[in-house]
Amino acid sequence: MSFILEYIDAIQTGKIITSKRIKSVYSQLANDIRVSTGQYVFDEAKAQRPIKFIERYCKHSKGDFAGKPVKLELFQKAFIEAVFGFVDRETGLRKFKESFFLVGRKNGKTTLMSCLALYMATCDGEKGAEVYTVATKYQQSRILFDESYNMVKQSPELARRFKKRKTDLYYPLTMSKIQPLACRSQTMDGLNASFCVVDELHGITDYNVYPVLQQATTARRQPLIISITT
Repeated sequence: MSFILEYIDAIQTGKIITSKRIKSVYSQLANDIRVSTGQYVFDEAKAQRPIKFIERYCKHSKGDFAGKPVKLELFQKAFIEAVFGFVDRETGLRKFKESFFLVGRKNGKTTLMSCLALYMATCDGEKGAEVYTVATKYQQSRILFDESYNMVKQSPELARRFKKRKTDLYYPLTMSKIQPLACRSQTMDGLNASFCVVDELHGITDYNVYPVLQQATTARRQPLIISITT
């Protein structure tokens, strides 16, 4: 069964307590899975591919869990399925190009996004993928980037395939990269982004940044921007 269906079932039976908005969103997603008559359909294989990648190749790098495989929570699996699972019936391209992930502190948002950055640089089918971690300050954007790099060092499979360069992580097989950026819209021209994680969205004061990132993804077949905050 889809993790979206499992998640909404847990919400509706009271096993998981969440907001009315989350309940409404996942109720609609569950209905879209059950009744697939429009342009977009739910592809369970595509929905679960990032989940399988994360739990197979990504490892924690800090504390008592260092070196142990990442095991996703149900709400994280449901979120991934929602973003990656709904595709155009004819082209197979993703429906959603932008997503907002609001979660309380210490609920693994940095870990999850670091894992997704690795997935998008390696397994999304995008040649020359450009994956950017973006935050108000460069050091903040480095937190997520460094976590991705630490995961690479923990995983023999990933470590053999990635190269650490001065400013980025490079994946030679598809000529893709992961790179941290500070939120300065005047320096972002020329990006050809395929995936962006905007960290601590609430703290960004340069309101031109998001439109610039949107513009930077227009040449990609199925780009994705995920904004995260607590």
